[in-house]
Amino acid sequence: MNRKNNNKQYKSKKPRKGKRQRFRHWLLKALIKLFIAGVAFIGAFLLLVYIGLFGKIPTTNELQNIINHTASEVYSSDGEMIGKYFIENRRHIENQNISEHVIHALIATEDSRFFEHKGLDYISMGRVLVHSVLLGDRGQGGGSTISQQLAKNLYPRRDYKFLSLPVNKAREMFTAARLEEVYSKAEILNLYLNTVPFGENIFGIEVAANRFFSKSSSQLAPHEAATLVGMLAANTRYNPRLHPEESLQRRNIVLKRMVEQEFLTEEKGKLYQEKPLELNYRVLDHNDGPAPYFVEHIRIQAERILDEMYGDSISIYEDGLKIYTALDLRLQRFANQAVNGHLVRLQREFDAHWKNRNPWEGRPEIFVSALKKSHRYQTLSKRGLSENEIMQEMEKPVKMFILEDGEEKKVEMSPVDSVAWAIRQLQAGFLAVDPANGRILAWVGGPDFKFFQYDHVLSKRQVGSTFKPFVYATALEEGYDPCDYISNERRVYKRYDDWSPANSDGKHEGYYSLQGALIHSVNTVTAELTMDVGAHDVADLARKAGIESDLPDVPSLGLGTANLSLYEMIAAYTAFANYGSGTELQSLVRIEDANGKVLYQAPSARLRDAAFGERTARFMVHMLQGVVERGTARSLRDVYGIRSELAGKTGTTQNNADGWFIGFSPGLVAGAWVGAENPAIRFRSMALGQGAHTALPIFGRFMQEVEKASFHSDIGRRSFYPLPESLISETDCPDYSEEDPDLNFFERLFGGKKQKKVSEETPDTGEVEKKPAEEKRKSLLDRMKDIFRKKD
Repeated sequence: MNRKNNNKQYKSKKPRKGKRQRFRHWLLKALIKLFIAGVAFIGAFLLLVYIGLFGKIPTTNELQNIINHTASEVYSSDGEMIGKYFIENRRHIENQNISEHVIHALIATEDSRFFEHKGLDYISMGRVLVHSVLLGDRGQGGGSTISQQLAKNLYPRRDYKFLSLPVNKAREMFTAARLEEVYSKAEILNLYLNTVPFGENIFGIEVAANRFFSKSSSQLAPHEAATLVGMLAANTRYNPRLHPEESLQRRNIVLKRMVEQEFLTEEKGKLYQEKPLELNYRVLDHNDGPAPYFVEHIRIQAERILDEMYGDSISIYEDGLKIYTALDLRLQRFANQAVNGHLVRLQREFDAHWKNRNPWEGRPEIFVSALKKSHRYQTLSKRGLSENEIMQEMEKPVKMFILEDGEEKKVEMSPVDSVAWAIRQLQAGFLAVDPANGRILAWVGGPDFKFFQYDHVLSKRQVGSTFKPFVYATALEEGYDPCDYISNERRVYKRYDDWSPANSDGKHEGYYSLQGALIHSVNTVTAELTMDVGAHDVADLARKAGIESDLPDVPSLGLGTANLSLYEMIAAYTAFANYGSGTELQSLVRIEDANGKVLYQAPSARLRDAAFGERTARFMVHMLQGVVERGTARSLRDVYGIRSELAGKTGTTQNNADGWFIGFSPGLVAGAWVGAENPAIRFRSMALGQGAHTALPIFGRFMQEVEKASFHSDIGRRSFYPLPESLISETDCPDYSEEDPDLNFFERLFGGKKQKKVSEETPDTGEVEKKPAEEKRKSLLDRMKDIFRKKD
């Protein structure tokens, strides 16, 4: 019974065993068929990719002629790069100029078998599968070879929906294989290191080294090279500026791999892993860098020149040009420090001056106009929102950056408040040139190009008393002497709508010599001189000196009511520094292509025709030196301790809207303008708003640094030509006299009055009687004869 049951049990098991075998056999066949089908599918898929169903694979001929957009670089006269123009911020560099530590870090981390494969590394693919996917060890690197990564950099991935990853990977494999056929390993490394992205819109190792360490890639130490190579895994996550801790961890993984691949000893690897990141971050492009306003000015010039000479065959954004300029980077740094340092202090004064009040108080249209011109308002308006809806949106706080105490600061502020902030910000412009050759040495167009793109070297504002020297030069040309005295009385010019210019100090007594009136910036005397010599003659002399804008033919021209740029005024003042002849300013010197071929060479500096003679020039330099020694610019000596021989002129426009100072030495002409974007935003007191307080300190700070610098001793140590003996006596007179010094004892005794050297208005008609130049300066004897003749 038991045996029978056992036999039944045995018989019942045999069929189950046969079923298992048949199932296994079926499964094996199915797997084989599936494998064959999979291989066939992959083969068909790769074939479809290869023949171009998903887009053409680059041919070997195309790969041989790879052209990358390369940034054009702008250089200062001392050989430093100061800016770039680009679509992609890239600079090509050869392998011999790349630190070997960069190449070692790259191979150790990204492709340790780089010199052994032909574009595809099957061993690495297996390593990635085991270590990275199964074990989660990200330190072992990716599966793509350097050649595949290069293919991805050269031909960015496309969107193929759910097939995007396999199609793009396949395209990169084929492209990598062809790259290996066309280029040597060294050439592939060079292409890769010149095209790889590092985030922040920068491409290539050279630009990355300049951005994060302010040095060439040839100078990178192992830990610096490891930092940059570490960024390739995820250039935002491992950005050392944004995420220093993550970057440091990734850098040390790269250093560890360099030790494992025997590019570094264990001792050195440990030493470099203990070092901090040691960043020296610096941005250089057309919007940043040490001279962004100047670089933008150069861009406009270069594009115009290239377009005129070569049409659209050359692009400053793509062709890797080298653009050389006249700018002196060392002086530019002094200028930046002077402008930024003074503006921080002046802005604090301005904010304290207005306290909790708005500077547009009583004139709300100023704020409304600025609000409606703002980018955010314009954007919302274009979307069709009503004014109420726009204001509701603009009153919502958002995160933004503002400029505070000269530094970029992240705040939460409504767009409405940001407009109010912008209106209150004081602006400045500064320009320095060499008068001998017109070369522009320093250019600051505003407090910060990121926030304020409007260039105040080129913007036009009323120039105030900085225009007065052209009046006095005209008077000297037409026969006046520095010691001729003119009454300080306040006059009414009926012909010109009862125009009656006054002095800023409110005093209108006594008499000023010609040189005294300029030194102390006396409006009444200047207005009368302008009337006498004629505004037309003053304008003509100013144009000869270098002013190119329209000059109104009105007497107020002499007091600086014309709207002119700092650029024009500096150019015109070179006529004083050059003793009569102005110089055309020069900023762009030379343009070369990527191979060093000269595309454009600026002509030599050109002196303008003489605006005035040598006698006038000698007197004007002497008189403008007096402005610095005892006039409105004496704080350059008393406060800033400037020892150099200097001449110059301050300027303040009506209601303190604009502050100016232009000064010069034998080797330098420089000037500053300060004011708000809107002329109605200003200081309310002359003490705070005058040019001697707002603009002169920028010049003073700049000259302090120039005098310390040994590399520009010629600016600080050169002297003006001494006044000849024959002219010294003609300047030996007091600036001011309570009585007319031209009247002697007998003239005062008999109540005589000197023959005026200036124009007089006839009471009945109000017409200006302009006397010929030869009648302006009668001898004392002739005047006495006239007096006694009248007495008789």
